[in-house]
Amino acid sequence: MRGPVQKTCGGCGQDFECGGYQCWCGKVGVTESQMDWISARFKDCLCADCLNRAMQRTANDQDL
Repeated sequence: MRGPVQKTCGGCGQDFECGGYQCWCGKVGVTESQMDWISARFKDCLCADCLNRAMQRTANDQDL
C-alpha cells in the first residue's frame, strides 16, 4: 500500500486516514500480545482512539 487511504475503523465505524507503510500507527508501541488480541477481534485497522482503548484494555486483561 502506498500513500494515505481512507479506512473505516472496525471498532467504532469512524473514517480515518491510513498512511500505509508510513502510517501513524507504526509509531504506537503495540506489543505482540496486544497485536494478537486485536487481530483476533478485528479484520482491519483501528482508528487512534480505538487502538489506544484496545491497548489499555489488553493491559488490564479486559474485553472491548
